[in-house]
Amino acid sequence: LQLLQDMAPNHTQPCHLREPPFFPDTLLHNNLHPHQAAAAALRILQRLFHTLSTNSTYQHWPTQARNDLLNKLQHHIHYLEQCLPDNAMLFKGPRNPLLTINKYFKDIHLFLRTHNHSACAWDHVRLEA
Repeated sequence: LQLLQDMAPNHTQPCHLREPPFFPDTLLHNNLHPHQAAAAALRILQRLFHTLSTNSTYQHWPTQARNDLLNKLQHHIHYLEQCLPDNAMLFKGPRNPLLTINKYFKDIHLFLRTHNHSACAWDHVRLEA
């Protein structure tokens, strides 16, 4: 959280964006088995790493703070990958949280594209993270 705070913009311009994506409540109130929770956390971190490592973040965030965050995310991703069983079917049925996570990040990418990857849109993504 401190690394995300370090990436906050120095200026505080009002930022009014229409319909920004918000983290799905269904993922917050879901009783998952510990391996399922770890798999969901891993997917979130992987997608967050992918999103934050795009070239369009360079112009909006300080390089060192961004690199520190990406390094920390990579560390946690590696740790979670070591914890999960290789061949377990962790999610079954229609309420697959991994699908919800994928849709959420697809919505984030669409949101960024709609707002031309603006500093304001990126700051919303930072706050969501």
